[in-house]
Amino acid sequence: MIPVDEKSKIEIKNLSYWYGTHRGLEDITIAIPENRVTAIIGPSGCGKSTLIKAINRIGEVAGEVRIEGDVLLDGASVYGKDIDLVDLRRRVGMVFQKPNPFPQTIHQNVAFGPRLHGVTDRATLDGIVERSLRDAALWDEVKDRLQQSAYGISGGQQQRLCIARALAVDPEVILMDEPCSALDPIATARIEGDVLLDGASVYGKNIDLVDLRRRVGMVFQKPNPFPQTIHQNVAFGPRLHGVTD
Repeated sequence: MIPVDEKSKIEIKNLSYWYGTHRGLEDITIAIPENRVTAIIGPSGCGKSTLIKAINRIGEVAGEVRIEGDVLLDGASVYGKDIDLVDLRRRVGMVFQKPNPFPQTIHQNVAFGPRLHGVTDRATLDGIVERSLRDAALWDEVKDRLQQSAYGISGGQQQRLCIARALAVDPEVILMDEPCSALDPIATARIEGDVLLDGASVYGKNIDLVDLRRRVGMVFQKPNPFPQTIHQNVAFGPRLHGVTD
């Protein structure tokens, strides 16, 4: 339920959605508030991706779809006859599960949307590129490589580049389809936001990784004992941190 003092940005009303003859959604009704992070949670294959793709109609790129019900953006149907799909996807951007940079330079990737919407001034484009890359926590890593191929950076950097590309057109809504599911924890943290431990960033320049891993222990899915005695395995950490008695 949305509090009475909050405005709905998106309203999904009795939405059923078909890909060809396959029904991906059945009678979905939900209101999504403005200026909030809203998570859609459910098991694999339940229709989460289909639902968010229905909001900016990107699902139609994959083939014929059919809907019953409606999706409203600021009270207007995104399935109206006169809807401009280019403008809709500017207002409602999307970042996919797998990074999908264009086969262009880093700069061209971020500037693509603004150029598509009529921005031609080089200084303005450069400003948009820098702001978007900063907002995606990528600027410091690529500022000296803007004219290099986007394929030459890591997967985590490519995903943040795709986020910067979405941000570059100042969208009103950003849809994210599990954008961190294939990334390592460091790349995930940089996308989702910094990680703080007792108020201090664990990615700070002066962080002591040995002490961090003492404070934040970890047990893995697969057992990984050291090739030592049972006593030595348990005593390893205390000895590492100076216990000798």
